[in-house]
Amino acid sequence: MNSAERTFRSLHFGLYSTYMERTKGLSNFHTHCNLDDGTGVMEEYVLSALSKGFSALGFSCHTPGKLQDGWHMRTEDFPGYLEEIARLRSLYKDRIEIYAGLELDYLEDTREMVGYEYRDQVDYTIGSVHMMRHAKSDRYLAVDGPIEEYELLLEDNFQGDIQRFVGYYFEIQERMIAQYRFDLLGHCDLMKKRNKGNRFFDPKEPWYRKLASHLLKTARKHKVRIEVNTGGMARGATDEVYPSFEMIEECALLGIPLTLSSDAHQSAHLDFYFSQADDQLVQAGHRTLDVLQHGMWQSVPIV
Repeated sequence: MNSAERTFRSLHFGLYSTYMERTKGLSNFHTHCNLDDGTGVMEEYVLSALSKGFSALGFSCHTPGKLQDGWHMRTEDFPGYLEEIARLRSLYKDRIEIYAGLELDYLEDTREMVGYEYRDQVDYTIGSVHMMRHAKSDRYLAVDGPIEEYELLLEDNFQGDIQRFVGYYFEIQERMIAQYRFDLLGHCDLMKKRNKGNRFFDPKEPWYRKLASHLLKTARKHKVRIEVNTGGMARGATDEVYPSFEMIEECALLGIPLTLSSDAHQSAHLDFYFSQADDQLVQAGHRTLDVLQHGMWQSVPIV
């Protein structure tokens, strides 16, 4: 264990006992920064969170590891990531709870969870699927990246069959859920990011609803917490949160716990659309959200 990890671990639990008792405030556990594909240093996000009345903030950079592609954290930056979070946690301990997380990436071709080896060094993890291996080029292309990558995957891997493409994306997530343990399922209907205006499919069609419902039932079976993510809206890519309102309603019927995240890539977006999302959650039948408080996931009321 290096010095950064020792520093992080020494502060990991001890500082929680010094936190002041608070009523529920805002929180966000899906946060990026300049160490991956976000902008701005971590302290900028902490100061923004304080100005917005947050009680907790978690950082969740795209994991270091084998995907050294420009938008994942570089492996050599991980010790400094932990060290800086420990410093910020100590500096602001009486004002906000600060957590270290990682957004892990599941690879459909090898069935490995990139970054899983780091899970014991952080407070929580997000399990996400961002990409698939492109058959012709033998490289990973993102389903939420440039539209050209989405179209290449659709045409070359699935011969233009959007139902197979979407179905395979949900299937990959179900594999990940069954195979690995993590704290949050990230943006579980990410396939719609490049589908604005129903360019490729209509998510209200029975085939899509059936696939989405099967994913949610798998999440319930494995006791997976799902994030409601406003990041697509913050970046102008979607007109609604991840997952859709219909999926959020089904989560209420199935008793699946949710947390609210902004997937912030800049500090101004930490609470993007949170008030409206809270209203939608209540409308869909939810009365609580899961948050990290005093080092544990707890259910807090939203009504």
